[in-house]
Amino acid sequence: MLFWSRPLTADEWTLLARYFGQPQQPGWTRMRLYLRRLGDTRRALSFNGGFLSMPAYCFAASDPRQCLRLDAPLVAGWLAHEAFHHWQRLQGQAVTRQALCLQWRFWRHGINPYAYTPAASPAVLLAQFQHAQVEQQAQMWQDAVMADIAWRQAALGADPQRLAAAAQRWHAVLDWVKMQAVPPPPPLVP
Repeated sequence: MLFWSRPLTADEWTLLARYFGQPQQPGWTRMRLYLRRLGDTRRALSFNGGFLSMPAYCFAASDPRQCLRLDAPLVAGWLAHEAFHHWQRLQGQAVTRQALCLQWRFWRHGINPYAYTPAASPAVLLAQFQHAQVEQQAQMWQDAVMADIAWRQAALGADPQRLAAAAQRWHAVLDWVKMQAVPPPPPLVP
């Protein structure tokens, strides 16, 4: 079936909850995974309404009925990137329109919409993230999640200090997005 989809699995929701918290917007839980069959089937993408489309190789045994290969930092990062676009939409951003303009600029002028130079300081990196356009923000979010996963999964022989430093510089960004899920306290009544 061309437009086959499924709800996210418990493991996929667990990964998203680790990084997004529990957003209170009703639309958050409407996300569904689709098998990418049209266009560039090597890339993930998302559209309005929680439509997250992933290439077949992102799924265990390339079977879209199976869980995404979340042990692969790139696959987990792509899920985080596309879920971040859904989160941006729930925050009121016109992601699809902005992304189409950015992609056109890439096609016409060669300006990469995902490119950014990460700041070394966590505070400056957070400010850079907060002021980035939609594709840069999602790419930064993907990089933050991938760095955190690589640090958590550090194998023997890996340089744990380098991985920890790479992950820790992103913690301000990770924490800021997660805090957006916390509803504001009710106003004080005199």
